[in-house]
Amino acid sequence: IGIFSVQENADNTGQALRSAGLVPTIYDETSNGRRFWRVVVGPAPTVEDRAAVLDTVRGLGFEDAYFVAR
Repeated sequence: IGIFSVQENADNTGQALRSAGLVPTIYDETSNGRRFWRVVVGPAPTVEDRAAVLDTVRGLGFEDAYFVAR
């Protein structure tokens, strides 16, 4: 969904996603000495699941959201 340099923004995003019926995970990470919070939703195992999640997420205003595989 996004990468945030302010934890409160990541937390607020997580709450908005939960309110929409999604289950977000917020990862507290550090890269090059800088702390950030990554907000993801999933897993979405099928093409249909991914499309539905993406539609919901974009409907919440996260227009630049995209799929990642880990």
